[in-house]
Amino acid sequence: MENISKKVHISVGNFSELTEQEQKLFEYAAQVRMNAQAPYSNYFVGVAVLSDQDTIHVGCNVERCSLTQTTHAEQNAIDSMVAALGPSKIKSLAVVAAPAHVEVDLRAQKKSPRPALESMAWCCGHCLQIIWENCFGDTTVKILSLLPNGEVAAATIGDVLPIHFGPENVGIVYQNYRRDGKERIGEL
Repeated sequence: MENISKKVHISVGNFSELTEQEQKLFEYAAQVRMNAQAPYSNYFVGVAVLSDQDTIHVGCNVERCSLTQTTHAEQNAIDSMVAALGPSKIKSLAVVAAPAHVEVDLRAQKKSPRPALESMAWCCGHCLQIIWENCFGDTTVKILSLLPNGEVAAATIGDVLPIHFGPENVGIVYQNYRRDGKERIGEL
């Protein structure tokens, strides 16, 4: 058998190096994180999604006692985007995740060591699949994550979910279902 490999590219920098729009995403994510309902894990997650229509949609994690019915923050934000706009493409998203007692300061310039890749707060596999569903096949959609040391990590969905299965694999083209006057299948 022949080995096939892929490198993961992650950029790490300071909040001040982000674009104004990316900073705004983090501010929204940090704010909505405080609304999390996480009595079991005490791990608060906030997400802000930028749609291809340049609207921002937010979500936080909402835990249920059955745990299997817990809503992840990424899912909450993307579902809110779809509820507001109909099927829409994600341009980028920001994730702010930390234990409930940790106060997040986006502009803090911390000097602690950079965490290992494995300890960075990336989206779980469940959420990566949900993100991929609304990337419309675009592997360059950017995912931003706040690191525990105050730095920001950036990667694309193609890097963090290098082998994906999505709507296109079963012949679905979400763009055809949009309400914005573009071609679509059926009427609402």
